[in-house]
Amino acid sequence: MLVEVWGEGSSWEEMRAAVEACPEELKAPWLGPDFSFRVVVESYGRSLTMEEQLELITALEFIPFQGAVRLRDPQLRFVLIVCDCNDNPSLVDARLPTRYYFGRVVGSCDRTLLDAYTLKRRAYLGPTSMDTEMAFIMANMAKVRRGSFMFDPYAGTGSILVAAAVYGAKVLGGDIDIKVIREGKVGPGGQRLTIRSNFQQYGLPQPVDLIRMDAHRHPLRPGLQEVLHCIIGDPPYGVRAGGKKSGARPEVAARRPNPGDRATYIPATQPYTLGECLRDLLELAAQLLVPGGRLVYFLPATPDTYDPATEVPAHPALELVANSEQILTSRYSRRLVTMEKVRSYDAAAAAAFYAAHPDPTLAIDRLHDIVYEPSPTGEAGAAGGEPGSEGGQEGAAKPRRRCRGKNF
Repeated sequence: MLVEVWGEGSSWEEMRAAVEACPEELKAPWLGPDFSFRVVVESYGRSLTMEEQLELITALEFIPFQGAVRLRDPQLRFVLIVCDCNDNPSLVDARLPTRYYFGRVVGSCDRTLLDAYTLKRRAYLGPTSMDTEMAFIMANMAKVRRGSFMFDPYAGTGSILVAAAVYGAKVLGGDIDIKVIREGKVGPGGQRLTIRSNFQQYGLPQPVDLIRMDAHRHPLRPGLQEVLHCIIGDPPYGVRAGGKKSGARPEVAARRPNPGDRATYIPATQPYTLGECLRDLLELAAQLLVPGGRLVYFLPATPDTYDPATEVPAHPALELVANSEQILTSRYSRRLVTMEKVRSYDAAAAAAFYAAHPDPTLAIDRLHDIVYEPSPTGEAGAAGGEPGSEGGQEGAAKPRRRCRGKNF
């Protein structure tokens, strides 16, 4: 959204004075009777109820609007932005001062695409389905276009695959959970829902294939190189569920039965650290991407552990293009990492790089412990309450901050 700001201030009164002092030659052309208009309220740091929004809009009566109010398809849109982080213990930068802004919207994105593919009406979903808007952002960062061959090695319920297919890509999905890929779930009407159900729902071409795999021991032909234009994925962080790779744990491997009926056999898995997972992902991208192809993935981070020099994995064939933070709570965030293949894969160079960096472990491998680590006894307001109050009783061990993680 691009806004022509007419006034701002640290209080309502200060903002009103600034709007009234704004030059008339800037305001007058847009306040006449010839334009229908609408005022919207945007907030940052806290949610505003509809009653609060209406109260704020009514308080703008000092602006001499003369046109007709039209809520649907107005000719002009005005916006009131309220920044207030003071009462939000779980969100981000509480140091941001309270601020009010008012102005005319001069440009905004077309969000009809997001509404058309919203998760609210999608047939097949899971608890970690990627948010629609974020899936399209990831596809944009990967430069997905018509004819691109795109691969998601952590496909899950296929949200990223759908976004790439909307942009015209041929998509390939993989996931270590064969039940997600093959069985899906039963819908409200008793029908079987899978990733392919979502493509059918939107009238999109079906994926090239959906395969059970993990990047650690992938089933792709050895020596296969430079076949993908982009790889987009959301690796398992270990907040809700830890990462898994193929193979039984040593202590149970001997007791595992031999595969019988392959149609019903569920392969064994074992723990998979994020550092090891990302090393495998970058190695896969270095081999399979065409020169100029892009790898886009999410990397979790915390203020105490994040260091771009050590916590962003590297590969000699890939170059970091962008590293953008999405703040989720005051305890942790995630970073959208975009890398581009800048040179052909060289096995010797990769081996030398791994020899110089033998341990793929990252500090963020402890993300689950960091997020849910109990706070020091008696820390005030740690779980959204004050000592002695309900939800924050003095002396109780509790998470230091609320963990929403709604986009995980």
